[in-house]
Amino acid sequence: MNYRKYCWLTTSFCLITPMAQAALGWQGPEPFRLERLEGRSFDYNRESFLQRLSFTEQPLQGATPLWQQNGWYGTGGSSRGKEFYIHSQLQQKLTFEAPVFVGIRHKRSEDLDGAYDRTLFGAGYQSSQHWDLGLWGEVNSAKEDMDLQLEANRYFADGSWFSGALVFADVFYNNKTYSDNRYQRSPLTLYAAGGKDFSGHKLSTFINLNLKTRFANHELQQLFTDEQYSAGIHWQLNVRQKARFIIEGQGLYGRRSAEELPQPDAGQDWQLQRRFQQLNMEWQWLSSPQLQAVGMQLNRLDEKDSRFADGDRAAEYRREAFGYLRAERPLAEGWLWRPTIYAGYAHIRSEFRQQSDESLKDHGWLSKLSPNVIWSLSSQSGAYVLINPTVKLHNLQFGGGNIQVFIPF
Repeated sequence: MNYRKYCWLTTSFCLITPMAQAALGWQGPEPFRLERLEGRSFDYNRESFLQRLSFTEQPLQGATPLWQQNGWYGTGGSSRGKEFYIHSQLQQKLTFEAPVFVGIRHKRSEDLDGAYDRTLFGAGYQSSQHWDLGLWGEVNSAKEDMDLQLEANRYFADGSWFSGALVFADVFYNNKTYSDNRYQRSPLTLYAAGGKDFSGHKLSTFINLNLKTRFANHELQQLFTDEQYSAGIHWQLNVRQKARFIIEGQGLYGRRSAEELPQPDAGQDWQLQRRFQQLNMEWQWLSSPQLQAVGMQLNRLDEKDSRFADGDRAAEYRREAFGYLRAERPLAEGWLWRPTIYAGYAHIRSEFRQQSDESLKDHGWLSKLSPNVIWSLSSQSGAYVLINPTVKLHNLQFGGGNIQVFIPF
């Protein structure tokens, strides 16, 4: 196999695969959506976060922001017997001789409130390839569900970039709904992200602010209040072109409550308070075609929900630490084998159960083997298909199948 071609291919995987990121704000604004007031439609089990980590081999964010990419990335896999994990992103942005652009973005993913879809159509002004101003909208047949997103992006010659957005979720709701439900304080999201290239390392960050929203549901006779804030920072250090160290931290804080109508000041019916932190670290060896890496992920989740647990006791409590070791070997022209082994410890308590009346209390060691096989569809564009049947080593069971696809446009 041509080793120059192989080295380029593995480097592309290192930059592209991290697009499957937790939906906190790495790939653009994460605005408020009305259905998240209903809560998660699925329950986390002992292996949920390990499954998601193994389905996205490198959870660390690449240096290229979404608005500079045209293509489709998708990953999907069986996370348990009756549930399927999906993360998919698509963008196609067209420019013309005139300084304008049109585009479409689609995202299917999940966050701590469950699975969701978001499709945006946009148009705006673009000055060469260095900056643009655009208006994007999530267009639905029900006008009450339409979002408007004002966005500004700037790219600098040294590789640095900045992106900012203002999102008005359900902007026409009060005037277009058939029901008596109303926003007393409309949802508004402020978003900013940026990246800077220094000599030998890269730094990027984001902040996503879902300001306080108040929604009066007269059908349920409840007034809902919701606010959520998330941020993250990513640092990549290249060590003499032989190795690379990446560290990424991200966190989320949210509050949600319900009060009884028509006298909301009488006291809260229930309240949810959420804190989530995640830390990823990875060391990559780049000096040989057989790229190897060792990494770690730490997860911390606390959800205090008065509907399921009283006082200071968390209804959803997770403390997890996972380490992984990855190697890469060429199999044949256009084929790559990338086995990865995971091992870690999880301490979990969950009383926030939608599909079961029994609480989950568990702790212990977990391990998993992911014998990934990667098929290069195009060495020039970097398009590939990854096939990943996994095995849970801690109980010697099938760990779910996973397929990842990347196709640049």
